[in-house]
Amino acid sequence: MHRKTSFILFLFFGWIAAALAQEFNKTGTSGFVFLEIPASARFAALGEAGITMPDAGAEGLHVNPALAALGGKQYALTVSHANWYVGSRHQAFAFTAQIPRAGTIGLRAVWFDFGSMEKTVNPTSSQAGSYISLGQYSAGAYALGLTFARQLTDRFAFGASLQYVREEIDQWHADNVVTDIGFIFLTGFKSLRIGTFLQSFGLEAKYAGEKFKMPQQLKMGFSAEVWGAMADPNRLTLLVEAVQPNDGDGRLHLGLEGLLAGALYLRGGYKYGYEHEHLTGGVGLRLEKSFGALRCDLSYMDHETLDNTVRYTLAMEF
Repeated sequence: MHRKTSFILFLFFGWIAAALAQEFNKTGTSGFVFLEIPASARFAALGEAGITMPDAGAEGLHVNPALAALGGKQYALTVSHANWYVGSRHQAFAFTAQIPRAGTIGLRAVWFDFGSMEKTVNPTSSQAGSYISLGQYSAGAYALGLTFARQLTDRFAFGASLQYVREEIDQWHADNVVTDIGFIFLTGFKSLRIGTFLQSFGLEAKYAGEKFKMPQQLKMGFSAEVWGAMADPNRLTLLVEAVQPNDGDGRLHLGLEGLLAGALYLRGGYKYGYEHEHLTGGVGLRLEKSFGALRCDLSYMDHETLDNTVRYTLAMEF
């Protein structure tokens, strides 16, 4: 009975997510694109796949809020840092707490620092030079989110996040409120898991009098262990996800994660549908302590024209 009910609920909520995303098209121009940057070294290494990974912990807030309901520990925490392209920096934080008989609540924060730049104006006829310097100005963006996730049955879980997002350039800014909605269904067929995730759903925002869309993405995918089981100290997990953004063509994310001796993670991924970035990879180390589990991750993302990027993540469960 639980299995049948879970499957019906998954199809129902998946249909809702698809209906909410029905306005996706390839002609719109979106802003707040920092929301599309992977905020976890683990899932960046997996080709940005991960919406069906049941042991995501607090990182699930960045990938699919439904995963927060599947955590094995009462509390989970993760922090991440990356030196992004052309001198910019990207940091992320997530925390989850399980409330008995209620669900899981989570807090999420993401910062993106574009750095400082020189502010210039064209000279007047009486001024010399090709431009006039007015000093330095900064630009950045951040997102603050609150999440609730719940496992409705032993096979089905959902999660939703409400986020305040803001971008600032010199004295100008734009802000908005967006919603993330995710679902995961444990099929019961071997280790197969399927999920869907609607990211950054919201109304248009306005900047300097011009309207633009939010960077909405609809993701659907599956994962399964092709060797071992999720709880085994040695396993190999395959992840496949289809992504449809509202400002471009569809994409495909593939990932493989191997765990050896319950401690060493080896990860790799490939991203189809991107013009300049494809291969990803990374490693991780998991340590079991008396207070809980500690994991350190590193990821590498290849880019054909810009600098390659390395991301670091520290994750804890206790």
